Amino acid sequence: MSALPKIAALVTQANLDAAALVQGSRGPRTGRGWCLPPLSGRLVEISSSGSAASLSAVAALLYEAQRRGEPTAWITTWHTTFFPPDLEESGIDLRALPVVWSHEVRRGARAADELLRSGAFGLVVLDLGAHCDIPLAMQARLSGLVKRHHATLVFLTRKKRQAASLGSLVSMRCDGALRRSAFNRFTWELHVLKDKRQGPGWRHEEVCHGPDGLC
Repeated sequence: MSALPKIAALVTQANLDAAALVQGSRGPRTGRGWCLPPLSGRLVEISSSGSAASLSAVAALLYEAQRRGEPTAWITTWHTTFFPPDLEESGIDLRALPVVWSHEVRRGARAADELLRSGAFGLVVLDLGAHCDIPLAMQARLSGLVKRHHATLVFLTRKKRQAASLGSLVSMRCDGALRRSAFNRFTWELHVLKDKRQGPGWRHEEVCHGPDGLC
């Protein structure tokens, strides 16, 4: 864990340099809805029974963060993670996306704590899989850090829509779904089940093509 502050320092300039090189078809993402400005300073949970819709939603945020020059990081706490070529095809520079592996949820949460505490990261993704037990005290520390540094922490969880969120300190909870809309075209949707700022009940959707693994 002692190497994490060094990662934070090294990736900052790399992410800034890479931001101008990212290519993609998405336009500016500002204001309300599924984009970084309304998610700043918040703990966000994206859950789904599968992983494709969640990964597509996170890829949109990673793309936006890199375009804005915001350093990003991915923490995974289970045996697998995203398929790198899929994120690269989405316009994300993998050289500017450090990945931290942890063997248990609490260590992953502590990794997120160190990264956010450095103040170097605008977006951190913590992939929890089906193991979604983060103590309330730890959630409180993470919530304080994202507010202090105007960052966003996204939890990825594997569970059904009717399951409870990680905790009361989660500011937004979304459930992801994916449907085929045409040959090699898919629509990913986020149904907002909890939103402390805008209120629940709204949804966001985007159409994407289907590279192997992501969609």
